[in-house]
Amino acid sequence: ARIPDLVIFINGLPIAVFEFKSPTRENATIADAYAQIHDTYRQDIPKIFYYNQILVISDLLKARHGTVSSSYDFYSVWKGINSEGEKHKKMSELELLTKGLFEPQRLMDIIENFIVFEADAVKDATKFTKKMAMYNQYFGVNKAVDNTLRAVNGDKKIGVFWHTQGSGKSLSMVFYVNKIRKIPELKSPSVLFLTDRNDLDLQLYKTFLRTGYSTAKHAESIKDLADKISGAGAEVLFTLIQKFDMDKPLSLRNNFIVIADEAHRSEYALLAGNVRSVLPNAAFMGITGTPVELNNRNTRLVFGEHISEYPIDRSVADKVTVPIYYEGRLIPLHVLNQFIDEDLDKLVIEHPEDTKAMLRQKWARMEQVLGAKERVEMIVNDIVYHFNNRGLEGKAMIVTFSRKIAVEIYKLLSAHNHAPEAAVVISNNQQYQDEIQAELDNKELEKRFKNPDDPLKIAIVCDMWLTGFDVPFLHTMYLDKPLKGHTLMQAIARVNRRYKDKAGGLIVDYIGVAENLKKALAIYASDIQKQTLIPIEEIIAEMLKAYNDAKVFLGDLKYQEWKKLSPGRQSQLFQSAINIVLETDNKKQFLKAATRLYKLFCLAMPNHEANKIRNEIEFIESVRRGIIKFTLVEPIYIDKKTESAIKDLISKNIAAEGIIDIFSEHRKGKPEISILDEKFLKNVKNSRLKNLTLETYRKLLENDLRTKERSNIVRYRTLLEKLEEIIEEYENNIINSSKVIEQLIQLAREIRAADQAGDKLGLTLEEMAFYDAVAQGKKALKDKDIKLLVKELIKAIKRDVAIDWTHQEVIKARIRSNVKLILLRHQFSFEESNLLVEKIFKQAEFLYRDFEFQQLQLNETQI
Repeated sequence: ARIPDLVIFINGLPIAVFEFKSPTRENATIADAYAQIHDTYRQDIPKIFYYNQILVISDLLKARHGTVSSSYDFYSVWKGINSEGEKHKKMSELELLTKGLFEPQRLMDIIENFIVFEADAVKDATKFTKKMAMYNQYFGVNKAVDNTLRAVNGDKKIGVFWHTQGSGKSLSMVFYVNKIRKIPELKSPSVLFLTDRNDLDLQLYKTFLRTGYSTAKHAESIKDLADKISGAGAEVLFTLIQKFDMDKPLSLRNNFIVIADEAHRSEYALLAGNVRSVLPNAAFMGITGTPVELNNRNTRLVFGEHISEYPIDRSVADKVTVPIYYEGRLIPLHVLNQFIDEDLDKLVIEHPEDTKAMLRQKWARMEQVLGAKERVEMIVNDIVYHFNNRGLEGKAMIVTFSRKIAVEIYKLLSAHNHAPEAAVVISNNQQYQDEIQAELDNKELEKRFKNPDDPLKIAIVCDMWLTGFDVPFLHTMYLDKPLKGHTLMQAIARVNRRYKDKAGGLIVDYIGVAENLKKALAIYASDIQKQTLIPIEEIIAEMLKAYNDAKVFLGDLKYQEWKKLSPGRQSQLFQSAINIVLETDNKKQFLKAATRLYKLFCLAMPNHEANKIRNEIEFIESVRRGIIKFTLVEPIYIDKKTESAIKDLISKNIAAEGIIDIFSEHRKGKPEISILDEKFLKNVKNSRLKNLTLETYRKLLENDLRTKERSNIVRYRTLLEKLEEIIEEYENNIINSSKVIEQLIQLAREIRAADQAGDKLGLTLEEMAFYDAVAQGKKALKDKDIKLLVKELIKAIKRDVAIDWTHQEVIKARIRSNVKLILLRHQFSFEESNLLVEKIFKQAEFLYRDFEFQQLQLNETQI
């Protein structure tokens, strides 16, 4: 006979089964307890599971709970007795689970409201999986229910339900609706779910259908929505927020609950007014996988504060989601990087509205660079190599900059002999119907991609499928699109779902989003600052104080009537204001004060007090942006002749080993970059606005040197140190602005000479970097001998470099050893070799950190 270790009965029905393993036996684990229940008991004593609700496996220390349908990976830890944020360090997991989950009233609540059956959406809709809430869902939903009871007869703000992507928000909403429909005080409420995208709308709607809500209704049009709202009873409705284009109330009920998905988006705050006019007495709740930032006051005004917080770090710690790993496989853009790095980033941050046309123009140029034929070919070859060599069960997604590039990648993958089956998923694909899988619509592709047994392995997307798209066996995302913030986090979360023995998701970065990822993760950390809504009167007072603080930096400048001036006079006024700030050495303080002022102004508008000083604040904000534009790192501009040549050559000049020098096509030598051109230097020298010119030119030179430093540490770091010395002398008042400009001009000429040094010796940039290191270590060596030595060093180093080599001590030690042997063979002494090895190794790290293995092998054969 089979006898479980512990069975809990309610009115004679066995609703919970526990299986324990000894904590002192190494070969007896909770995995064995799982096998005992699911393999042995279910076969030998199946009747005990007829009424079962909860299964528990434990070794008396660790403890997990699940259902009869749960795979081992989906058994969950339970944390919390009265709330999710409690700390019980002295309590074992088993004790915490028992006290937190099996308190009689809570157990009945869970059985009644927090266990559902969900139909299989992919393979067989007649098969169901029994699912139970995790602790974060249980506590979070109950907080939402409590807030609902308060809000329906109060301020109508239920709050924001923030649980990270992949932690079961959709299912949490099913649990929420399960419970509120049974509460007498709410009198059979109607629930309306809002999204702003069709795919999210249908995903949530289908989740409710799969969990038994056959009466859930989906509004297909504005008229259909109006009819459903007017006649709504105790129903669950789904629609797009854009359909609220009505100008009169359709229901005055106060038990209408509106739930907005992805509520962190600022658009909801603007569109919520339309919903409020149709449902004036409704209570609002937001659900989101991303936190509402502290400065997003509008979202808080509509929905209220966070109800429940379940950030990404807790989700990973609880094994609700898998960790996400990062692999940088950047395609170096060298000179072309000036078009797509700091320039675009600052344009997005500092000029969000008034330069959208310029932004589109820049992006068009960026598409040319990212979509250059040989660059795309290199990425496709790398993806095929990478995907095939990972050897994992599952699928991958490629995120591209544009639909055009997505189609190009698809065509290359389709023609590749070793590539798995791929498909393009883009909106409005009629334009490319002759080039892609036109016989399949996106719904059919989604069905295929969500089937783990379907041979469709790679989806190529641009914007679609980056939010609200769940494929647990998606293990890799190849990212070639410059995402940031919420958008970046939502995209990478596609790979964080649990699946069988999936250890984690991988983001392969081809474009360089590492810094954006760090910034976004900082927002997502669980140590969230709390901030209640500040009364508008306090904001107005703070704004006026900030205005007084900021205008001090402009002295006696008369700018209040600036909008009445001609464009020419406005330009002069702005330049004067910028120069005043820079010559008083108050740039940092001014930028800080002006930034604070503008944020408060945005919060205060359209209050009449803010409107009264609107012109003045707009002027100060324009000055702030001007200073940033002139003094932060900017792209290096190219003269018109060269820029024209670039446009013609851009798709040709990305070679298999990376992007080649775009100027190499010019037979008469390289044209000069504008900031090093003598004509440009003359304009700098003769400028009237010395402080403004100084700051601008200093940053241009600094940007140029930092970009080049990676390619040649010895040569360009020396020049960078010289630049720092010049600026230090200026800041210490040893030299004035005119003198420092002269020194910067001289430094520019030295940079130009450094750029041309390799040409004179007949060396590539790569060879020149090692040439400088070797020449510095043994100056008596002849040029021809150094050249031979350099080629031998490069070949030896590249032979050992592999993927992620900078983190592998064995490879690093081997490279150092080989370099030293080569130096000794070329008559360097032990002392000279020891000093030189680290310099050469450091240069190798800078040059080859992001090179992938196949590229290095290709380069090696070419030396």
